[in-house]
Amino acid sequence: MQRPWMPFYVGDYLANTRHLNRAQHGSYLLLISHYWATGSLPDDDAQLARIAGCSPDEWMADKPVLQAFFFDGWKHKRVEAELKRSTEKHARLSAAGQKGGLTQAMNREKLKWQNQRLR
Repeated sequence: MQRPWMPFYVGDYLANTRHLNRAQHGSYLLLISHYWATGSLPDDDAQLARIAGCSPDEWMADKPVLQAFFFDGWKHKRVEAELKRSTEKHARLSAAGQKGGLTQAMNREKLKWQNQRLR
């Protein structure tokens, strides 16, 4: 499923990240953006460094600070919750669209049948 936008709560973000330096902010935002777009993060330092826009040395220096925002293999509580909400909303809208399409198709068939009876 394509997710063209991500909910971002500035107040929550700033309340939780005031201790980060500028480079760590950038890396963290790149990590959660990648997470949102793909549904997960790899548990591999070389890949995480590339996603975060860091050299391997920069990654190893910043990893402990950034890892504190994640749990169990680079899972993120807020992103997981938002992904779940997004998936559930998409399913609801899809079901409603299918139901609406079915209703329209039935109405067209009903009109066609009525028109044939009038002839």
